[in-house]
Amino acid sequence: MAVMEHFHGSHEQFGAIRAEGVFGGVFGASSEATALSHGPVLHRITSPRPLTDYELNYSIDGAWEAAVEVAKGDEAVAESIMSLDCPSLDSCEPEDAGEQSWEFQRLRGVLASKLGFTSVEMSDEHGITWLCLPGCVVEQLS
Repeated sequence: MAVMEHFHGSHEQFGAIRAEGVFGGVFGASSEATALSHGPVLHRITSPRPLTDYELNYSIDGAWEAAVEVAKGDEAVAESIMSLDCPSLDSCEPEDAGEQSWEFQRLRGVLASKLGFTSVEMSDEHGITWLCLPGCVVEQLS
């Protein structure tokens, strides 16, 4: 896949993505308007090695095995990591579902990084978004 550009809105300027925070990266959207709904400082993020959901699930040799490794052997967690929307497990208490889903999004990023990618496609309240990881190029636009 070719290089992809995403937009990220925040309340602060930053010049690089670090593997820290809740997700170990930052989310990028395809539109500036969506990005700006999260803060007035607009960044363009260029991902040199984006990983689509299709590639993850159908093209990458060893992706399932890597997901199971990232999930510490828990195949139910690995299935959630491999899913575009990173759903919480049915056994999860409803009040914990959001946090568990966030953790699975983070682990999906860990998996993408482990496989050598700099961003990974996901689904969230905005539709399709991308978790952008270290290795992406960040440029402040406003």
